[in-house]
This record gives sequence, C-alpha cells and structure tokens, in this order.
Amino acid sequence: MSEQEEKKVAESQPDDQSSDKKKIEVDNLSPRQIIELDACSRCGECVEWCPVYNQDEREGVTPRSKATRFKKILSSQHGLLRADSFLGKLFGKKNPTKEELDQFAADLYECSTCRQCHFVCPSQIDTVELWEGIRRSFVDAGYGPLEPQKNLIQSVKSYDNPWGQPRSSRSRWAKGAKRKKKIAEEPKDITRKKAEVLYFVGCTGSYDVNVEPVAINTVKILQAAGVDFGILGVKEKCCGSVLLRMGDKEYGRIAQENINQFHDIGFKTMVTSCAGCYKTFKHDYPKVEKINFDVKHTLEFIIELIESGKLKLTKEVPLTVTYHDPCHLGRHSGIYDAPRKLMQMIPGLKLVEMERSRENSRCCGAGGGLKAGYPDIQNKISQTRIKEAEATGATELVSACPFCYQGLQVGIQALDSKLTMRDITELVCMALEEKEPVKDQKEETEQK
Repeated sequence: MSEQEEKKVAESQPDDQSSDKKKIEVDNLSPRQIIELDACSRCGECVEWCPVYNQDEREGVTPRSKATRFKKILSSQHGLLRADSFLGKLFGKKNPTKEELDQFAADLYECSTCRQCHFVCPSQIDTVELWEGIRRSFVDAGYGPLEPQKNLIQSVKSYDNPWGQPRSSRSRWAKGAKRKKKIAEEPKDITRKKAEVLYFVGCTGSYDVNVEPVAINTVKILQAAGVDFGILGVKEKCCGSVLLRMGDKEYGRIAQENINQFHDIGFKTMVTSCAGCYKTFKHDYPKVEKINFDVKHTLEFIIELIESGKLKLTKEVPLTVTYHDPCHLGRHSGIYDAPRKLMQMIPGLKLVEMERSRENSRCCGAGGGLKAGYPDIQNKISQTRIKEAEATGATELVSACPFCYQGLQVGIQALDSKLTMRDITELVCMALEEKEPVKDQKEETEQK
C-alpha cells in the first residue's frame, strides 16, 4: 500500500481520541492477570453464584462480562490491532467511547469483591485482585470510583476513617465504657506504655455506636485473661482497605505510614476484630513492606487464650445460632474452622449451618464499596442472607466482622426479622461471667 493510500485509510476512520478521554493503562496489572483475561471461557459458572447478579440481572455486572469487555478495551488501546495503529484503522478497530468506559466503570464497581466467583471459576481466575487492578487503572484515567464512594475515600484521607468523624473521637468508646463500668479499666495507650499485644479496633468499631459493643466485649475478654495489651487511641488510623478496594493509590502511603508506626511501637502481636482489617494487615501489607509482628483475628486469639487456660468459659449459653462467614475472613483468608471451633467451646451453644456456608457463604453485600455505591443492591443481598438464616430455625445470627454486623442489620431491619445479630465476642462474654455483656443498641432499646 502506498503512502497516499495509507493516508486515505487513516483519514476515513473516526477520531475516537477526544480530549475528554484518557487511555486506560495496563501498568496496574501483572502479566499473569492479563493472561487471566484470556483464561475466561465465558462458561457462566460465575453468573449463577454472583450475589450482585442475583439481585440485578444484567449481563454487564457478571464477572465474565467484565473480563471480556476489559479484554476488548486493552486490545483496542494496547494490542497489535489497536485502534490508533495503521492495521487497526485498516481493519476498522475503534476505541471505546467515553460512554462505554463510564458504563464499564459503573459495572466494575457494582461488585462486593466477595471472591465467590474465584471459588467457582473452572480456570481459578483471581477475580478480586484482577478487579482491584482494573479499578486502579480506571481511577488513574478518571473513570472511577463512583461519586458516593469518593466521599469514603476523601474521608479516609482527611480524617483517617471513612465515616467523616474527627480523629479526637476515635477512643471515645473506651472512655464511655469505663465511665459506665462496662469494662474494668480503660485500655492503655500503647504509644506511651509498651505492651506485647496491640488491639487494633478499626474504624467501624470505634465510631459506630451500634457496633462499639464489639470493641467493648473484646476489651472485657482481654482483661479477663490478663493479656498485656494496649490500643492506639486517637493515633489509630484506617488500615486503608477502603482505598485499596476502590483503586486509590493513596492506599500505599497510608499502609506505609501505619507500618512505620507499628514498627516504632514494637509489639509482638496485633489482634483485630474486623475481617477487612485482618485481611489487609495479614495479606496486603506484606506486599508494601514486610511486617515484624503476627496478625490474628480476635476469634483466633481467644481460642489460644482458652487452650492455654488463661480464659475459662463456664456459663451455659442456651442459644441456637447460625454463623455467617465474612468474605475477608473466609474466602479471602481461609478461616472457616476457627469460628466454629470457638462456638463449640461455649457451653450450651447450638450451631446450625445455613444452606450456603464456608467457601460458598453468601456475601452480606457490605464490602468492596457496594454498600456506598449501590445501597439498594446491598439491601437486597442482605435480605436474601437473612432469609437463609431464618430458614435454619436459629434465633441468633453470629458473625465475626463489624462490617458484616452493619450489613446484615440492614436486612434484619428491612424484613423486621426476629433474628438477633451478635458478634462472636458477645457469645464469649456470655459464657465468661454472670454479668451481661454489652448488647447492641437495638436490643437495649427493646428491653426498656
């Protein structure tokens, strides 16, 4: 083809590179992740199990659709036949329009990152890490996250928590618990007095009055066992999970600042009540820098206290419960047996499993930014999970994550369910002493 002919072909193609669009880069994806896009066979196994598709039956929200569409985006912008190349123009390749990219971003964020699709995928595509990498690329290009999700991110950057609360209020729950005699002593500030164990409360347990009993009951347990522990108080900062899941690169800065503070303090073990914090500290932080302390979820640490004889559960707890596996604790971290083992240690407690449990546990819908971006979808997912819990005949729904606590309460309230939501630490406190543990706000109100 002559130079004149090449020019004619080029001029005949539409100009898709308008000034209001940015190229989606691939530097946030590893070669393995790019290859995984080709591994998707579109078999549809993920469609059947996706909690979001179960409520919003659009092909665009399915994992297979996201993989296929992003592959096309990469092909048009980075492939051998990319739209701006001579061969691309010759064969009529076109860049995706801004509208198409906006729609893809919206679908990309309509996901709780529960990881269920990974577990049922015949090709074992690590979908969550893939989505997180793609989200970073879309954020870099200005196509994400969604507006409601931006508020969470900005709050983390401005206030060190996603709830828009002042730093000074972070340990208010501890002061209030001591004043009301719910705990024996206010936990010491580990930045001033050394301790072997850091109890990392997390943003939700620190600021949500409905969830703060998780923190209070954890402190009661640690104090009862004589554990040398402390909290960060006002110096505790968000783990950065919100930013990581949303694709914001400021996560790296926050993670590094936290790691530096943790290493300066010099504790041996971190204990956290939040499944999201646990996953972030345990699995994501080492990718930023190697950490020099052990990370344990509260329930793991409690089991160790019981087995070592430091904590004794003697009081009968005659309740029938069903357990909800948090995604970040279960599918993301492989902790399925520990919560069930702990409940077996509680005298009189009867556990009945839901139809979907362990690796197939249905997500509550509160993770991955879904609750902020698509509250109606999260509400429906939560209601579906509550109906599954009710079908067991249990009177109590138990979990081990403050975020799941929040997410499942949405369904309980929407259905006016008779189920009582409890964190696993509350059950431990019931077996620990005659004095009643701290109850959630709803339960206290009903008794008045």
